[in-house]
Parts: sequence; C-alpha cells; structure tokens
Amino acid sequence: MNIKNLYQKISYYLKRYGFFKTLKKCFKRIFGISENRMTNLEQYKKWMENNKLSEEAIKKQKQYKFENNPLISIVVPMYNTKELFFKELVESLQKQTYSNWELCLADGSKEENNALRKYYEKDKTLKYKSLNENKGISENTNEAIKMTTGEYIGFLDHDDLLKEDALFECVKTINENVEVDFIYTDEDKIDENYQRFEPYFKPDFSPETLECNNYITHFVVVKKELINKVGMLDSKFNGAQDFDFVLRATEKANKVIHIPKVLYHWRVHKNSTAYIADSKPYAYEAGIKVIEEHLKRIKKKGTVEYGQDVPGIYKINFEVMGNPKVSILIPNKDNIKFLKKCINY
Repeated sequence: MNIKNLYQKISYYLKRYGFFKTLKKCFKRIFGISENRMTNLEQYKKWMENNKLSEEAIKKQKQYKFENNPLISIVVPMYNTKELFFKELVESLQKQTYSNWELCLADGSKEENNALRKYYEKDKTLKYKSLNENKGISENTNEAIKMTTGEYIGFLDHDDLLKEDALFECVKTINENVEVDFIYTDEDKIDENYQRFEPYFKPDFSPETLECNNYITHFVVVKKELINKVGMLDSKFNGAQDFDFVLRATEKANKVIHIPKVLYHWRVHKNSTAYIADSKPYAYEAGIKVIEEHLKRIKKKGTVEYGQDVPGIYKINFEVMGNPKVSILIPNKDNIKFLKKCINY
C-alpha cells in the first residue's frame, strides 16, 4: 500500500471512528488480532431491541383516532392447519393496535377441525367457511376474498404472524396517502422456538426489480377496488400465484407504497417454503410463466430464464426495439491518460 492510499485510509477511519478507535484498529492490524464481529443474528437481535415497540407506544396507537378508519379484511387460506398455528395467528390479530379488522378463513381441509371451533365461534370478527375440499392455494384464497366486506384486503398465510402494529401502520399510510391502493411491508422469519431471524428490508417500489424477483411477498394490503379491477388469484399459476397477482395489481395500481418496517413474521418449520427455499421447484417454473404473461400485458418482448442459482431469481433477455440512442457519461478531471484509454478501449 502506497503512502497516499495509507493516508486516505487513516483519514477515513479518523473521521468515522475517532482517534482512539483508529489507534485500536491499527494495533490489532499490526499484531494480527482479529476483531470480534457480531454475527448477523446478534446484529438483528440488537436491532430488534433498539426498535422494539414500547408499551407507551402501543397504548398511544390503541387510543389514536384516524380521520379514515377503513375495515381491513384479512384473508387466510387454510389447509390442515395446526391448532397451535391457528391460535397464534388469531392472537396476533387480536393484539393489533388497530381494531377495525375482520379475519376471513377459507378451509380447504377435507374435514373441519373441530378443535378450531372455539376460536371462531366466539369471535364475530372471525369468519370461517369450510370448503370440504382442497381447491388449491389460489381458489382457497379466492373463497376467503369472497367473504370480505372491508375496503382493503390483507393477505396472510395460515401459519404466519403479524406484528402488533402492522394494521396500524397500514391505516396510517392510507390516511397519509389518499391514492394508495397497494401497500407492502418488510418481514422476517420466525422459527419453532420463536426466534426471529433473517430480516428482509425491502427496497421501495421498483417495477424492474419486481419483474425479476417477487421481492414484495409479505405483508400485502390491497384496496378491494383494485382487486375488482385486476381479478383475484389465478390457479394456473399455483406456486407463484402471489407473484402473478402482485404484478397484475401493481401494473394497474394508482399508488404503491412500501412501509419500511418489519411487520410480518414468516414462520419456518419443516413443511414450510421458508425452511427450504427450493422445496417447491414447480413454483419457480410457474414464476417464468408469470413473467411471460406480464411482458405480454405491458407489451414488451423478451425471453425469461432462471437468473442465478438462487431460487426465485429470473433474468429477462429483452428484445431491442428500434435503434435507441445510448448516452454515456464519463466524469473526469485532469486525467487525460485514463480518459483516452477509456474512449479507445
């Protein structure tokens, strides 16, 4: 490392860490002492502690009066749902700091689970319908949507959980943005020991990114008017039905808003997609068809293929239409040698 680079590095550390921390880092580097860095899980635990919703904040949210208090209908497709998962799902809604909601449950199990009756029979905010057959994830969800009476529809899996302020934050967003008709949030995963991990801090809405990866996933709240416009879930894309719906909905949405807060907990267990990302290869095959249909709708031409070894990532090879001009910007000052090499390369 030359003197100039060394000087720049030391200046950077002094500005960022101050004199004593910089000196400490220098000694560690000289004597080969490795730094004790926190693991991702440790960092997330610290982040959760720093961003924990206080009891005072919970109380204030429960007492808060919105100008617009829309009914939020949460739709849940059920299939052989475990009682514990169902109980915890219901409790996560009952703990919400926003109270104007209903839970619409469409059960595709062959037989109704009588153990669940005690939850939905005594609570009028829970609407339960036994389908007596498994119509698949899309049609089961659609049956739940048909039960809704709310102005906005939220989508929740039968074994996942919502943070207590999830609906409050959505309604706050609705009140602050009159035109919003599609909302999504950040999420993380939760294991069988209730350990939260792998936070997913998502970007704001990016149609180009969404075309190559369904980064939106959970938690999604959509205005019912928008669903009426674009249609419900399509069973021909089962496995990637949520990806198809999200693309169709965002294509027609007036305004898409991302709430940069972890409000959804995706449960990880041995039977869940969250446990093994490629446990359902048919879902990723369906994803290619979803994007192909999307390209047709927006009148773009291109071929779709798997983009990386990571499941759920796709690559679109767009056809170049016409002969568009490309402008290249090269920031440069007093360095003709490198500029000349760049231009002549």
